[in-house]
Amino acid sequence: MFLFVLRRIVMSVPTLILVAVIIFCLVRALPGDAALMMLGGNIDDESTLEMMRRQLGLDQPLPVQFLAWLREIFSGNLGISIRTGQPVGALILDRFGVTATVVLLAMGTALIVAIPAGLIAAHRHNTKVDYAIVVLTILKLSMPSFWVGLMLLVLFGAILGWLPTVGFVSMSQDFGLGLTYLILPVTSLALSEIAVMTRMMRAGSLEVMNRDYITHARAKGLPERQVLWRHVFPNAFAPTLTMVGIALAGLLAGAAVTETVFTLPGLGKLLVDSIYGRDYPVLQGALLFIAAIYVVTNLLIDIAYSFFDPKVRLS
Repeated sequence: MFLFVLRRIVMSVPTLILVAVIIFCLVRALPGDAALMMLGGNIDDESTLEMMRRQLGLDQPLPVQFLAWLREIFSGNLGISIRTGQPVGALILDRFGVTATVVLLAMGTALIVAIPAGLIAAHRHNTKVDYAIVVLTILKLSMPSFWVGLMLLVLFGAILGWLPTVGFVSMSQDFGLGLTYLILPVTSLALSEIAVMTRMMRAGSLEVMNRDYITHARAKGLPERQVLWRHVFPNAFAPTLTMVGIALAGLLAGAAVTETVFTLPGLGKLLVDSIYGRDYPVLQGALLFIAAIYVVTNLLIDIAYSFFDPKVRLS
């Protein structure tokens, strides 16, 4: 197990370096001039513009800029925001709390709903219950999450008036009120993952149910509920667990759209604002932070998956 974890950690280092190169190149490929935007977007004095570029380090060749950024990363400094003058690391951590709350609640909701739904669909294979669950998942997969979010806003916010449509209140300040502001964005993100994970859980359960040990467990007279939860679920959940890491990355990526729709002050909204403001340090730092979370999450998923695989445990 130790060697398995060590190999995964060593493999993650070149992955993050490659991601850093890609992020740097993509950010620098964005149209516009950060120095020009800092000066108001319209200036006739070229000397002032050149001075601002020197202050921001944008007058250096791209390789020099990249190595300077990489040096700051290894020193634990992600730079200073061009727009606000605040440390990038502090900005990211401040916004990440909102995004993490939304993403974790959405993932938890998706797992709570998808696991029983997938097991029930497999247990009732080729019945009306199975067909209904399959149709609902296909229907949801055909709907983009941002459109679902807008429909939820219109229905529960504008028409019924049950939930707030815009704004945010931290649950640490007022738990009940803060929760009402998170219901719609969490539901919007969770519905897509529920559809994917239900189908994964159903497919895995159907495969496991054809195994000899399931037939043997039923022949011993075990109750069907015990067969499902003690024998089918642990063996069918492994592929779904692998999907959790991919789903978390998808939720983080989708958070940019969801937080913009629901005006949540999270990491996704920070990314969008940084793109419009050409705030290179914040944009690079936030993207690298998300990539690091993705790598760490998949490392944890691999470790958790190893408990389902004896070969990995012995390595």
